[in-house]
Amino acid sequence: MNVNGIGTTNYPAWYKTKNTTRQAAGMDLGGQARRTQQPAQTAQPTLVLHGKNDADEGETVVGSSVNAQTGVSIAVYKPQDFDAANPVYHVKTWDADGNMTERMVNIAEVDPTNCDEVEMSAYTWYLSNSGKCPNAFLSFAGARAQHQAEQKDYTAASTFEKNNWVDIFRNFMQMQYTAGNMKGYLDYKKLLGFME
Repeated sequence: MNVNGIGTTNYPAWYKTKNTTRQAAGMDLGGQARRTQQPAQTAQPTLVLHGKNDADEGETVVGSSVNAQTGVSIAVYKPQDFDAANPVYHVKTWDADGNMTERMVNIAEVDPTNCDEVEMSAYTWYLSNSGKCPNAFLSFAGARAQHQAEQKDYTAASTFEKNNWVDIFRNFMQMQYTAGNMKGYLDYKKLLGFME
């Protein structure tokens, strides 16, 4: 027995090498130049992840994220006078041009059926860091990315539009179940348990 027969369908060992070389050189299997259509290039925003260096004196970073499509960066901070019995976070948001807005988000007042990404980001970072639902922010980020991909007119301004995140999470949870991802399904089920 020779090695040419292992894992092949009666092709000599040089056959794959020759074809791989042609493909790497931009040729089809017949040795002709391969015609490829280049995808349209879209302008991507410069991504800047804000966080620790942007905290006010006495604040600690709870979490931060940047949206790859819009360049919007959201950083959530625990103020120096933070009260665990009444959690209020300081949230700063930067657009792709570096313009910053800020607000205080009272976690007890966040309505997951009618809030924007800034409030939902603070809420899910709270759930993650408090240990109540450790995967809350990651689950939010995954569902947000899917929701964003489904929107035809998603822009940086969409960050501040109110959404029903319970419905978005429920749809994403069902998608995980349909795909057979039981861990993902259970993560979303746990997150929904805190919201409903």
